[in-house]
Amino acid sequence: MTFLELVQLIGLTCVVSVLLTLFSQRIRLLFNAHFEQYLAPRYLKSRGVRRRAPASPSTRAPDEPV
Repeated sequence: MTFLELVQLIGLTCVVSVLLTLFSQRIRLLFNAHFEQYLAPRYLKSRGVRRRAPASPSTRAPDEPV
């Protein structure tokens, strides 16, 4: 095997690895999206960030800074 053939083999292996990785990620996303509709709500991850509502001024302690 010549050096040029070895470089071509390494390049081909890298390209195939990247393509397989992208393909597997796409399949996983499609699989999750398809089967997510069958899961009960308690098994679904929450979407976004939930923040607590700010306390109203009447519930603050008098010595608490604003």
